Amino acid sequence: MITAGAAAVGIAGTGWAALANQAASPRTYGSKRDIKDRQQAIAAVLATLEPTALAAWITGTGSAPDTLKTELDAQVGGLADAASTALGVDRDAVIVSLVRTAATQRSIWDRKYDFLRTGTGGAGTFGIITAEVRTKYPTQLGSDPQWDPDKDSHRSVWASLTSDERQIEILRTSTAPGVSRHHLGSDADFFDTTPQNWIDGGPQAAHYTWLRANASRLGFLQTYTAESAQATPAISEERWHWSYAPVSEAVLGFIHANQDVIEGSLDKLWSYDPARYTYIKAHWRDFMFHVNEEAYFG
Repeated sequence: MITAGAAAVGIAGTGWAALANQAASPRTYGSKRDIKDRQQAIAAVLATLEPTALAAWITGTGSAPDTLKTELDAQVGGLADAASTALGVDRDAVIVSLVRTAATQRSIWDRKYDFLRTGTGGAGTFGIITAEVRTKYPTQLGSDPQWDPDKDSHRSVWASLTSDERQIEILRTSTAPGVSRHHLGSDADFFDTTPQNWIDGGPQAAHYTWLRANASRLGFLQTYTAESAQATPAISEERWHWSYAPVSEAVLGFIHANQDVIEGSLDKLWSYDPARYTYIKAHWRDFMFHVNEEAYFG
């Protein structure tokens, strides 16, 4: 079988030529059916590749197949260009996060899990405090919307949480290394990632309205929705996080069919300190699969 990466470039008869044809400009889509057709074409290509190489890409320790990366870059760039032009936003400010390796995601996970202060490896406030924890510690947490490692009252609460409880708090808005969709290159965060800025009437409301109306034309869907926030386990709605569905949906299909390979990759990633991954180890499938899979064509 063909391995993902440089060895996959230009192989006739495997579907790579069809992918490469779109290198110059992004594809456009007129319906959910169009997106589904492209997803199926990409899934057929993925089926020809070596599973462990694909698992490395999916879990953030490897790269996307080269010609597939070309399509991903074209689509994400196309959406950013369209948003910049339509909304009058500087192009460099449109995409705030795109590809993140497992190593980068691990650093995010660890600084949150260890509740590091700003200046000692921390990066300020994060996440959304869950109602369950807020109810248990109303005095210490008050009405603060996010966790703040620089607040002593928050630090006292965090220190009292079990490992599983800490993971649940982090996982509301940030995934573990190996589980992040940002490993793929199909998913990007646009404009701003502060949850309270995206509420109806908030500073990013107009940007969300535009994304809802236009992102599907380039094959994108909103990954985490109001429905995902009601699932068990819950993942908070992220109006800034959009996924190029033909690739991300094909990848989900691969994960469903190769769960043992994915789990092996995850176990290796988490082996440096399994205690901080107890909850996600038991629930990684929920966090990969409990996502929106329908683009919106209004």
